[in-house]
Amino acid sequence: MKQITKLRKIINQTKEIINRNPIEPNQLRYVFKIVRTELGLIVPKIPQPLPRYMTPGEIYHFLQCADEIDPKFRLFAELLIVTGLRVNEARHIMLSDFKDNNQIHVRIAKFKKERFVPYTNSLHHKVKLYMGQKKNYLWTNSKNKLVSKRTLQRWIERIVLKSGLSGVHTHTLRHTYACLMLSKGIRIEALKTLMGHSSIKTTEIYGRLELGDIKQQYLQFMGDL
Repeated sequence: MKQITKLRKIINQTKEIINRNPIEPNQLRYVFKIVRTELGLIVPKIPQPLPRYMTPGEIYHFLQCADEIDPKFRLFAELLIVTGLRVNEARHIMLSDFKDNNQIHVRIAKFKKERFVPYTNSLHHKVKLYMGQKKNYLWTNSKNKLVSKRTLQRWIERIVLKSGLSGVHTHTLRHTYACLMLSKGIRIEALKTLMGHSSIKTTEIYGRLELGDIKQQYLQFMGDL
């Protein structure tokens, strides 16, 4: 009973504060956090499902299907898989962002944190062929205007539909990049930097998907049993 009375009091105080001083969503979340703390409420954690990623065979099939729809669809999908960029980051890439030291300058990034990611010579060659005489953004429409993020997502959705792969969406390509890198032995700290994560905890989930060197050590020790 005492807790209910206390809850009502806090709710009334919170309503009074909000009505008197309109607050931003981030500030509202902070208020709710204070309320939970005051009442000793524990918010149950929802288990985070493991992200879906594509196997090498699925990657080949996926890119083949993309090529059959439109070569630029394949190039965009390949860019995401090879660099691990988010869709909106890839959307703002310009030809000039490909530096001579095999690094792409990601200027428009989540959390406004610019970074560099490596690229392959094969990808760069394909991009230059695709761009021809154009020097601006990679993904433009017939009026030479930057295409929307939603348009790029639809490209991937069309490839997924044609490929028949289940559980695959735009972000799956980024998950696939992370797992490929870990399978080749890259350190989780280095992967965090490449993917532009603000916390190592976000990157660590991929360690539950691809064991990398641990798997190789296991096979070495257990292979003959």
